[in-house]
Amino acid sequence: MRLFLRLTAEINNRLRFLTRYQGDLSGFIDEALMSCDLPNINLIPATLESTSRGLTAVISLAANTRLRGVAKRRGCTVTTLANSALHRWLTAKHV
Repeated sequence: MRLFLRLTAEINNRLRFLTRYQGDLSGFIDEALMSCDLPNINLIPATLESTSRGLTAVISLAANTRLRGVAKRRGCTVTTLANSALHRWLTAKHV
């Protein structure tokens, strides 16, 4: 599944730093979406500017379904939930 996301500048920079040394951006996003406790994760405000970079990630159907379902149940945007999951995942990786 293709997922278009706008990432905060901080998350984009941290994720890009990680990919320079270890590989696949889409794989990291999929892993973050599947491993984080999406229903209970603290939501961080996705403060995005009109210049925020967007990206298209190829993620699994399971990750896409999970992300969209939890975002709907929590009443937040997919962008906010994905940024929150990536922030948590990157923090756990110490990036």
